Amino acid sequence: MWLLVVNQRAGKKKGLTLANEFSKLIEQNNHKYHLINENSVERTNQALKSLLGTGEYSKVIAFGGDGLVNLCIQHIVSTDFSFGVVAAGSGNDFSRTVGTHKKSITQLFELYSKDSASRVDVGRISCGNLDTYYVQVLSTGFDSMVNSYANGLKFLRGKLKYTVAMLFSLKKFQPIDYQFNVDGRSYSKNAMLLSVANGYCYGGGMKINPFAKNNDGFLNVLIVEPVSRMKLLALFPKIFTGSHVKHPKVSTMSGKVISVEARTDSYADGEFISALPIQVSVVPGALRAWVL
Repeated sequence: MWLLVVNQRAGKKKGLTLANEFSKLIEQNNHKYHLINENSVERTNQALKSLLGTGEYSKVIAFGGDGLVNLCIQHIVSTDFSFGVVAAGSGNDFSRTVGTHKKSITQLFELYSKDSASRVDVGRISCGNLDTYYVQVLSTGFDSMVNSYANGLKFLRGKLKYTVAMLFSLKKFQPIDYQFNVDGRSYSKNAMLLSVANGYCYGGGMKINPFAKNNDGFLNVLIVEPVSRMKLLALFPKIFTGSHVKHPKVSTMSGKVISVEARTDSYADGEFISALPIQVSVVPGALRAWVL
């Protein structure tokens, strides 16, 4: 049985429109489904927890963006539920990573009808009493400031939203002293940002860490050491192709357990997580999802 979860506000109600189109295909093929269409995160969480505990469902399909994906995975990590997404948000980076972005409703229904979901990795974030998961990128420093500003730009979408947010954030930002540990090795750096990627992109397809793969059992750390505002402006467009990693002030490394301490906040999948310090670890194969 299918469990459909929609974000009413995603893409100016595009999520609900797509969910209705998808549900008609389910009906035409004589399958059963239930649609969660609540008006708040809290009520959506409650419905997911209640319905997934009944044992009636095997597939969870999210109609929205990366925020809804992040909400759903909290309930299905390390389970046998198959998870798919119908992109209807501003960034849609998880759908880009798994290859379902811009596929038609018919194509997605045909894919999600098959018992062909694969196992992909997720990142686990621990901070005090907080224990949460993410699928794409955890951001800190300049990245987290941009993310915070972008979340307030409701009238913009995708790459344009993050480009505008970057330009405004650039005026205020100062480099940060980081202490971090990757698989037992300690580092100390003054940097613009530090990100920990499970998927390669964020912000509507910006390839922040092109080396990141969500099926290799590792997380990928990217650090940008201090550069002038003009050099950062010149470097920024290269994020769209991933060529920024060639810059001498950009370094990457991979690991399974990463702890980060600094005076800044963290965001993951575009959602606020907490102030640092935090610990991030990879959970290999924890999410069953369709991948093209």
